[in-house]
Amino acid sequence: MSDHFNFNEAFNSQTMRGRANVAKATWASLGLVYVLVKMHRRNTKRRETKLYCKGCQQAMLHG
Repeated sequence: MSDHFNFNEAFNSQTMRGRANVAKATWASLGLVYVLVKMHRRNTKRRETKLYCKGCQQAMLHG
């Protein structure tokens, strides 16, 4: 193996190995986007629940 990463060899569209690497990178990026969206939605829900009083279900004022 060489000392540095060669992008053209790893993602060569004319070889089976290159095409497999493209497919793997595509699935990995889709998985990453899925995880990031899930994390963002979870944080949004937590922020919304902190704005309400649990006992009286009224909006709390910041300040």
